[in-house]
Amino acid sequence: MDVMYLDNAATTQTHPTVVECMIKSFKNEYANPSSLYDMGLTNEKMIKRAKSTLAGQIHCHPEEIIFTSGGTEGDNFLIKGIIEKQREDRLKASRIITTKIEHPAVKEIFKLYESYGIDVVWLPVKSDGFVDMDVLQKAVTPNTLLVSIIGVNNEIGTIQPLQEIGEIVKQRSPDCFFHSDYVQGFMKEPIDVKKCQLDGLTVCGHKINGPKGIGAVYLKEGKNIKPLMLGGGQENGLRSGTENIQGIVGLEAAIKIWENPDVMKKIKSLRDYVASELIKIGDVKINGPIDACPSVMSVSIKGIRGEVLLHSLEARGVYISTGSACSSHKKEKNTVLKAINLDRDYIEGTIRISFSALTSCAEVKKAVLIIKEEVEKLRAFLNR
Repeated sequence: MDVMYLDNAATTQTHPTVVECMIKSFKNEYANPSSLYDMGLTNEKMIKRAKSTLAGQIHCHPEEIIFTSGGTEGDNFLIKGIIEKQREDRLKASRIITTKIEHPAVKEIFKLYESYGIDVVWLPVKSDGFVDMDVLQKAVTPNTLLVSIIGVNNEIGTIQPLQEIGEIVKQRSPDCFFHSDYVQGFMKEPIDVKKCQLDGLTVCGHKINGPKGIGAVYLKEGKNIKPLMLGGGQENGLRSGTENIQGIVGLEAAIKIWENPDVMKKIKSLRDYVASELIKIGDVKINGPIDACPSVMSVSIKGIRGEVLLHSLEARGVYISTGSACSSHKKEKNTVLKAINLDRDYIEGTIRISFSALTSCAEVKKAVLIIKEEVEKLRAFLNR
């Protein structure tokens, strides 16, 4: 049976070129980058080169890049790092702000600090997923310590205007730490951390056909946060431990694949095709704004249950999801769809389809035909 993998917002297949680079690295680049002999120094140079490659994509200095194990660690590192560096008296008088549509890697941290009694503001979003700027203006006060806003939503693809948000945040609270979880947006939507006045940004490798277990954060020079791990002093003393050189090599290789503009051009054409075809089913909504990030799309089909459709598609080799993979085992589900006030009938029938550099036109066309057939079967069964 053919496999049509369309759940790339959850994770992507590692690109063959990335695998090849990593295998070569496993064989040849096994020395500790902190070693003083040539083999170690060579690996240290490779790490610096990878940081330069990544920094070039987000417009920062290579020294402001710190490698992590992925998006969840990156979010925890930056958010906890800035909060737990504060004196207790200042923390009690401070406010932290996020949105109602964050990834669990951010949401759960804010819920934790809220349970400790810290003033947390959960920003509402409009029906297209955009932050309400009027509410943001009122929420940010001089005592706001941290603002964390997801750059590209992992379910509906909304691209937040981070530059405009950064201007509001810094105007009202100049010393506030402005962070964005950019895991879904990295290499898919351009980002300039300086123009957006960001102090921290989180990215990872496995969303762009890179390996799992590697990610990175941008931390603005001069920002003082609590170290994630203590030890040998690697990564500017903020994340000690021997660097994951093979993961770093793989991440850099993935970046070089995705920097080709043809990758996103193809993905946009696939997304437009899927949207145009699925609308023909009837009683279908494409959630999020028209100019959402093309790599992820949320489709709500009235009259069915998304989870039932997921399993019927799986039986025919089509792999999609009903939302964030990191929320699938939680009791609290569909928080993003509820936040945009989607009708309950449509929430029940929501699926997420997402694309990568390896997604082919042939598999998408075949998958769309199967989705149409399975929706027709389910509706017929439920209405008999």
